[in-house]
Amino acid sequence: MENKEFQESFQSIKDYRAQVQEIVSGRMRSAMTDMVYQLFEEELEFICGPRYSRGSEYYRAGSDQGSVYINGQRAAIKKPRVKKNSKEVEVKTYSALRDFDILSERIKEHMIRGVSTRDYEPLLDEISSGTGLKKSTVSTAFVKASRGALDDFNSRELSKLDFVALMIDGVGFGNKTVMVAMGIDVEGQKHILGLREGSTENWELCRDLFESLISRGLKVDEKYIFVIDGSKALRKAINKVFGSDSAVQRCVRHKERNVLKYLPKERHQEFRRRWKLVHGCVDYYKAEQEYNDLVDWVGRINDAALSSLEEANKETLTILKFKIPPLLKKTLLSTNPIESAFSYTQYRVDRIKNWRSSPDQVGRWAATVLLHAEKKFRTVRGFMHLPKLKEQLKNLDIEKQSEVA
Repeated sequence: MENKEFQESFQSIKDYRAQVQEIVSGRMRSAMTDMVYQLFEEELEFICGPRYSRGSEYYRAGSDQGSVYINGQRAAIKKPRVKKNSKEVEVKTYSALRDFDILSERIKEHMIRGVSTRDYEPLLDEISSGTGLKKSTVSTAFVKASRGALDDFNSRELSKLDFVALMIDGVGFGNKTVMVAMGIDVEGQKHILGLREGSTENWELCRDLFESLISRGLKVDEKYIFVIDGSKALRKAINKVFGSDSAVQRCVRHKERNVLKYLPKERHQEFRRRWKLVHGCVDYYKAEQEYNDLVDWVGRINDAALSSLEEANKETLTILKFKIPPLLKKTLLSTNPIESAFSYTQYRVDRIKNWRSSPDQVGRWAATVLLHAEKKFRTVRGFMHLPKLKEQLKNLDIEKQSEVA
């Protein structure tokens, strides 16, 4: 039996690795293709001037089918055309790139280390030396290509989407924090709604993120279940923008990690067992009883752990008030969908010490990762119960009611 479980576990790891490789390879191809087009645009602006300008004797003349090497294979692209006096002019960037593999194994190695000041230079050197293009030109194109991902998230129209849950989590990158907002609509689809980068997770940063969502069509008068990481600044912003009666579900993973910091290691297994028991309850009143027993148990071990546990004020139990099925409940108990989008790259991020090459570098990097991860998002399990949850939210008085029928 143990051997069978091991084989199944090993196969799951292999499947996960294959999925990760597919995600990373796809993101690399997409990033380098974006950079190629940005390099074209850099040259066209230099030769012809900005689009629709009339001050140059050179002018844009549409495009033709072309190709470049990406990861050892020819990839079709649209090659820009430039003319002068009705005669074709060579686009030197295309000539430089045509026979250069912009996603060779060496370039992959540089990219996989992450885009930072320390790790970014070898990537620029490799492309510049291989193509003959100026290093500064390559750098500018790469920055603009990744900034497009950030602009995409922070300008999306939201008015036509019908959301039930909003997840917000602060992801750390060195001494920077990126606030990420994810929405789950009534059909169970996940959407990255916006990002904000700051030096700390303060309430103004959170408020600015919410105001950005509202300006793009998020309905402020709707009721949502907010799944958050536990930040007091974030809780304050929710109260200010959406009202203090908002339904807030504290992430069970964040709170579990926080409490475990204060408990002796020999108590970790028992705490995890009790924590799982609390949130596995179907009945809210039963969960309260288990929670109170857990509080008593923790209180006999460590005062700091008790303070951390009680700080959440039972908001890790909020979703249990709605009596939703286990599959959907599991998704809404934590901000794990956001953490999962960064999971592969996070261990590399922890090694990066310098994020100072440009003011929005962290935000651009995060957006680039999320943009590709979003393409792999799957429908939330148990999504068919979301319409009922939305109706329950409309009628919930979070302070006065323990359960919603």
